[in-house]
Amino acid sequence: MKVYVAGPLADIETVRTVQDAVVAAGHEITLDWSRGPDVTFTADYGSLPSVSAQLAVDDLDAVLTADAVLVVASRHEGRGMFVELGAALARARRGDLAHLVVVGPIRHETVFYYHPSVTRVPDVGEWLAALT
Repeated sequence: MKVYVAGPLADIETVRTVQDAVVAAGHEITLDWSRGPDVTFTADYGSLPSVSAQLAVDDLDAVLTADAVLVVASRHEGRGMFVELGAALARARRGDLAHLVVVGPIRHETVFYYHPSVTRVPDVGEWLAALT
């Protein structure tokens, strides 16, 4: 299964831990943004609009090609991850996404974490176990 993992940049280690568990279970990550230019690009997005545009295209394409989208709930706030959640919700609503999962304890609530298409799990292991 192809999986995209969204999460806040400030919680990159948790995102990587979730991705590592997904790969260890035999799945593929559509885009590992946690080890790519999303992380190393620390300038104001407006200072390099062409770089920012490509990052946005790549991240969204990875959400659109995934069979599952996992959103890491974190003590840190995120911004881009909510755009990715929205794209995943639209796909799920159309029946184009089988798995939309919020992973971890919810600290920064959004009503969309409770959409009927969303599954909430305390950790990625629980979701992976449910797949088998």
